Amino acid sequence: MQSLLKELKIVCATPVIYCDNQSTVALSHNPVLHSRTKHMELDIFFVREKVLDLSLIVSHIPATDQVADILTKSLSQARFYILRHKLNVIDSFQ
Repeated sequence: MQSLLKELKIVCATPVIYCDNQSTVALSHNPVLHSRTKHMELDIFFVREKVLDLSLIVSHIPATDQVADILTKSLSQARFYILRHKLNVIDSFQ
């Protein structure tokens, strides 16, 4: 996507991936692969390459602030309302 936008001469900010797993964030910045991560080697290599050339930013976000949960997990009603509010989605029946 970045390559296409660059060809079209559209300036865009560096994408940021927010991850609530601190180990994943550390692996994306750490150039050393460990024996337990061999099954992820190709994916981590690609992400690490993008992080090193500054075309991608991987940042940690606490699980309580991860708004993607509303799309991927079953939540309590209270948690659903909090995340819905963070996304600026309103109830059309109110």
